[in-house]
Amino acid sequence: MHEFSILPNTVPKIHTVIFDLDGTLSDSAVLTIAALENVAPRYGFPVPTEEAVQKATGHANPEFYYILFPGYPRDKVLDMGRSVEHEELRLLPAISGKLLFDGCLELLTRLKEGGIRLNIASTGDSEHVNSILNATGIMGFFDVVSCGCPDKTEMLCEMIDNGVPKRDKSGYIMVGDMKKDSDSARANGILSVGACYGYCKRALSNFDMYIDSPMELLGIGYL
Repeated sequence: MHEFSILPNTVPKIHTVIFDLDGTLSDSAVLTIAALENVAPRYGFPVPTEEAVQKATGHANPEFYYILFPGYPRDKVLDMGRSVEHEELRLLPAISGKLLFDGCLELLTRLKEGGIRLNIASTGDSEHVNSILNATGIMGFFDVVSCGCPDKTEMLCEMIDNGVPKRDKSGYIMVGDMKKDSDSARANGILSVGACYGYCKRALSNFDMYIDSPMELLGIGYL
């Protein structure tokens, strides 16, 4: 049984869904690992496992690379990180078709057709976020794209405060994959949903509910 199934009669009408990007809509580790396989050996670094990349995903640069390569000289890690980012951009056109999790495009389409306002809140830098959104063809779904701030709680606060006038917080949901997504949603008094079809692990997060496929989000009862 999915946790969301007990909530349709208690969740208010939702008008805005805020999505995290990496690990929630986009399987970005696929792109990062491909870039690391080409770049890391040139710097004498090992290629991290997919699990390690997924766990580090969501941390803003350069912290992302420091987590992947602890104990290595930080200036060298930083230099390698810049090279990885350039390599990601080079590889993106060929890999873009593999990035969206199955069902995400259908979910975004259904939500938009239902008049739901869609936003992105990502700690990734703007070049990365915009490149992923454009390459996967989903940029046009979003009313607001907020990125580049390591403090997601602050990001959500500004997004909600600058939202549609006269709509209270009960109409927002945050869909993410990391504990910081659920924590930032809770700090702002909005509902949080963990994307377990992506990188979300129930034991490592604290979401109000969880979904195992993107389309399960529609079961909350706002359409």
